[in-house]
Amino acid sequence: MTAARPLAGRRVLVTRTREQAAGLVDALHERGADVVVVPMIATAVQAGPDLVAASFAGLMSASPPRWAVFTSATAVRLVIGALAVGALRSPSVAAVGTQTAAALEGAGVRPDIVAAPATAAGLAAALVAHGISGAHVWFPAAAGASDVLERRLEQAGAIVSRLDLYRSEMPAGAPALLDAALRLPIDAVTLTSGSTAAHLRQALRGRTLAAGVVFACIGKQTAKAAAAAGFGDIVVAAQPTAGALADALAARLGAAQPLL
Repeated sequence: MTAARPLAGRRVLVTRTREQAAGLVDALHERGADVVVVPMIATAVQAGPDLVAASFAGLMSASPPRWAVFTSATAVRLVIGALAVGALRSPSVAAVGTQTAAALEGAGVRPDIVAAPATAAGLAAALVAHGISGAHVWFPAAAGASDVLERRLEQAGAIVSRLDLYRSEMPAGAPALLDAALRLPIDAVTLTSGSTAAHLRQALRGRTLAAGVVFACIGKQTAKAAAAAGFGDIVVAAQPTAGALADALAARLGAAQPLL
């Protein structure tokens, strides 16, 4: 039934790798979309395993309470790969949102706090409400990410050690892949971070997408970045999940389709 496949006949550009966006690709397919994947973001490691392990050892040598806080699944993956098995079970652990929490749980680490809303500010608020004064906090982060988390925790009396673990960059082949994808019209683009929005603008090399293309954003911060990049028709997911992002797009584009 068309009602169950509101994106039937729609072509959607996904700007993460198929591995990173597997849930989103599946959700879009379930709603009938034709999905084309053109990654606009790649991870460049800034801190190798030895540096990660040494930085974490600094946390574990501090007096308790001790916290490790994560604002992305990428940070979880890199830290888990650098530390001894079970190392993250010693400090308390906090995560932004369900996806970051799922990455921890997949490695056998159950977070003590999972913040909602899934933002750095939301995680800071959850930690402050829990009680963070005097705690030592280790924050492996993306280079260039906002300092809102550490600022708010330090204002609440925490001692924060931030490690710039990785940076997000545009893959070298993205412009050519985008050119190939745009040989056929697209109806929508999904954006899951401010970096995907900025890199898409860069990969377009001054061109604009056709009028009517919808930009579906995972959250308000990504929507702000999309607007700053000059993208106009923006919808925002009700929750920062793949299903909610697909639903937001289906609500916008599905309403415009005739019932068959």
